[in-house]
Amino acid sequence: MSLEIRLDGQIVDLIPNTSVSLELVNPYLVYDDILSSSGTIPALPATNQNRVIMGFPDLLQSEGLGMRYTCEKYFNGQLLQSGVAILTEAAETFALTVVQPLGELFGDLQKKTLPELPFGALTLPTVLQPVLQSFGRNVVAFPSVINPDFYGSNGAAISYGGIVNAYANGAYLPGAPIVPMPFLNEILLQISELTGVAISGQFLEDPDLSQLLLYNTRALDGRNTVDLRQHVPELTLPELFLELRKLFNLAMTVDTVDKAIKLDFTDSFHKRAASVDWSSKALKRFKKRPETAKRLQLGSELDSNDGLTKDKPEILADYVTPGGDGDTSTPSKLTSKFSTLLTDLATGLATAKQAGITEQFGQLANKFSPRLFFWNGLQAGQPVASARRGTYSLFWTGPNGLATMFWKETEQHRQRRFYLERELALDSIDLATLDFSKKVHINGMDYFTVNIAISLPIKEPAMALLVRA
Repeated sequence: MSLEIRLDGQIVDLIPNTSVSLELVNPYLVYDDILSSSGTIPALPATNQNRVIMGFPDLLQSEGLGMRYTCEKYFNGQLLQSGVAILTEAAETFALTVVQPLGELFGDLQKKTLPELPFGALTLPTVLQPVLQSFGRNVVAFPSVINPDFYGSNGAAISYGGIVNAYANGAYLPGAPIVPMPFLNEILLQISELTGVAISGQFLEDPDLSQLLLYNTRALDGRNTVDLRQHVPELTLPELFLELRKLFNLAMTVDTVDKAIKLDFTDSFHKRAASVDWSSKALKRFKKRPETAKRLQLGSELDSNDGLTKDKPEILADYVTPGGDGDTSTPSKLTSKFSTLLTDLATGLATAKQAGITEQFGQLANKFSPRLFFWNGLQAGQPVASARRGTYSLFWTGPNGLATMFWKETEQHRQRRFYLERELALDSIDLATLDFSKKVHINGMDYFTVNIAISLPIKEPAMALLVRA
């Protein structure tokens, strides 16, 4: 039985009888972070081969400390773990540490907010259209939004009609503030182009979700170009993905080696049948623990600058799992920074009471919070965006709300689940083919794997934490 560690694809020398601890962790069960599988990287001897592979980091003239390597761990020829390792010390041995999935995935842009990223600019046509495209992709839309407070108390002085992107008879009205709303998919595609991180998955493929717009209040103020940086929320790249994850219950699969993020729907995992049977590998001893928070409370941070949402109208209420069988336990609370806008029932237009960001009347210091709404195209002669499209609603409650459309299976799973600590006699093939999105079957019951702890070389059973599926 052989243990192998490769840096940038090359096998490194190990100290004899090296043992490595390995913890494989399900990344889909926690929403405030992307948990990663971890494992010790043993101190590597400073052999000639290792020095060559690592770029002679022990030489004083070398700038090797902090160097990054693709790190892969193999056992019996099976790849068990891959990631990015950073050299932290060079002496008689070389010490390395593992980078977390979202830790440095976006390189130099990792800690920058969206308004600091070099998104492209778009030149306006002579006659403004409801949607502007670039290379056949929808980039921004100009939906009409009822907002009588855009200019504060100064609107009457300039005969402001109370509508942003006011539109009539097939044209945008002169004198009204013009505010472009970027398509979320376009921003994600440009992030991919800027960082080299491939972004894919069910979320991007959904035809209705592809019509999501990022709401903002930054007026063009007569400029004939759209600088996308001015029209996106102040979120870092990790924050953007994590907050979207909370809203749509996204399963984020992060590959730090190939630089890729896959955004799928977690609920889809619960609908699949178990594909692996570990009954013969389960040892008799186990510990069973209950789920103490069987209920969910799902909600959004509302934009405090919008007078219509300050008092949290009922339609913007959190969703809370009903207490069944006398269950009055405290729900597990999850809050996304993304919210949405209210809809004016008379016109179907999105509506707000919020001071805009504009050079006029010195309003450049105003702010807006992250909000999404759907582009619905021209309806009754008006460019419309709202919290609803097709069978989707961006409110948490209601028959088409976020909780029903994206969290139903996850909620039902939470209400019936319990945890099981159990020893499993797993081999290298079991570990190499482990897929946390798939259920495993053990003696008549299905489970999701929460984590697995084991040492390499394999001499003892793995300790697994499972949760009933």
